[in-house]
Amino acid sequence: MYTKYRIKSILIAAAMTSVLSSCSNFLETEPSDFVAPETYYKNAEEVYNALTGVYSTIHQETVYGNNYSCLISGVDDLSYYDRNNISGEVYVNDHTPGNTILLDTWTALYAGINNANLLLEKIDGATMDESLRTRYKGEARFLRAYYHFLLAQAWGDVPMKTESQKDVTKVNTPKSTQAEVLDFVINEMEACVDMVDNTVYNPSVSHVKKTVVEGVLARVCLTRAGYPSNGGKPYYEKALRWANEVKNSGKHDLNPDVYALFKNMASDKVDTKYNESIWEAEFLGNRTEGHYSAGRIGNVNGILNNADPNIANGDGYGYGFFSSTTILWDLYLKTQNGTTPDARRDLSMAPYTYNKGVKTNWAATNIVQRNCGKFRREWETLFPKDKNRTPENFPLLRYADVLLMIAEADNEVNQGPTVLAYECINKVRARAGVLPLSGLSYDQFKQELKDERGRELCFEGLRKYDLVRWGDYVTAVHDNLGAAVANTSRWQTAKGFAALYAKRTEKRHEFLPIPTKELGLNKALVQNPLW
Repeated sequence: MYTKYRIKSILIAAAMTSVLSSCSNFLETEPSDFVAPETYYKNAEEVYNALTGVYSTIHQETVYGNNYSCLISGVDDLSYYDRNNISGEVYVNDHTPGNTILLDTWTALYAGINNANLLLEKIDGATMDESLRTRYKGEARFLRAYYHFLLAQAWGDVPMKTESQKDVTKVNTPKSTQAEVLDFVINEMEACVDMVDNTVYNPSVSHVKKTVVEGVLARVCLTRAGYPSNGGKPYYEKALRWANEVKNSGKHDLNPDVYALFKNMASDKVDTKYNESIWEAEFLGNRTEGHYSAGRIGNVNGILNNADPNIANGDGYGYGFFSSTTILWDLYLKTQNGTTPDARRDLSMAPYTYNKGVKTNWAATNIVQRNCGKFRREWETLFPKDKNRTPENFPLLRYADVLLMIAEADNEVNQGPTVLAYECINKVRARAGVLPLSGLSYDQFKQELKDERGRELCFEGLRKYDLVRWGDYVTAVHDNLGAAVANTSRWQTAKGFAALYAKRTEKRHEFLPIPTKELGLNKALVQNPLW
């Protein structure tokens, strides 16, 4: 386990200056523990410590600990927030630019960018081994680019920041278009490919290695190829190239047991045989020790369990906030082989809940009551279990995703699937026990690919962004999900409140609004269209 990044991350992030975040934090907070950039970064240890501060953004609750992974990104057609009478929140598409979740996540991502900028500006003055300097530079540049990507993916047009914040009065940075930001990200990541580690100096799934860069590059290129930047074929070609680099490395394969993949994430195990999980947001601790970076994975996006009398040493507390839709059920029904369901269905759509601590199976007709099942607190092995914070990891890049990216890019580049596209998509399907595809046209394969990504990657924070780049988001949520909820014979009336979420969804929800507070600080910013 790569604990040094995680254990030190909170300490280092707090010790670095408050100007490392957005200007709003600097204006409102006078740090009590200040490390001046002018006197830091003298040697390899200090650079390493600073690098942990760059990594720490990933593990914050405002990013992959909860906000970005679940509340912001889990707003799609395959899941819904399973609570009635929720208003004003991003996870039901009823937010405004003043929403605090948006501000907190925006602030955290720009803090990570600023941490990276500081390190990159100071690292050449440190006394250290040159190969180590190159590797640390590569990781910092990649993470800076990745945080820009997360912003552009969720907000669209955003400011690019490639220098650290040195003067609090100079904060007026205009937005760049999403296309410009994504091109910057692609160029930066391509420059990092041969800078980062390509050995096994650290086996952690949270550590940036060469195949991490290549796989994420493929994802960024697919985003740039699609709506709204519409880069088209050149970027599909790039996506195909970089995803193929991961495949051809021979370092990753599919774990034949898809359940084992997520059990490992819950129990902090690293699978060195298959290495399907290429990159994870790694969380640590149960809040009973001095160092922890526990998140909310499995607690907010897991199975409902709010009445266990022995929660600390039992199956773990869960709110069951995210449940499945009939659209997701039908995707699995489509691949069912006779009476044998797709192996991923009951993993993704938990077939049971807890009633006063007792596991209770759902009836076959109970579809929309089924919570997200990929992140299960019962799989955690660290005791006692905290009520609201978990050590469960969150997947950022899996080999199954890489294979599906190859299949998608291949179909787009060649305007029809080649042998490679079929090989990759059928490998993913074979693990799930479903029949292979063959003989499809470009349009047919594209639809199958969209469906397969939904079946394989649901609840992993990718579906909304897939729908947006395909130009399908409003239709999928407003129209298709709205119609599904209206079918009360399958969508039980007690859960009919999900119709309001679908009805609210409109074009402006493809991207988030710039936080009101940021607009007040950065006078060069203008609000996103339709907001």
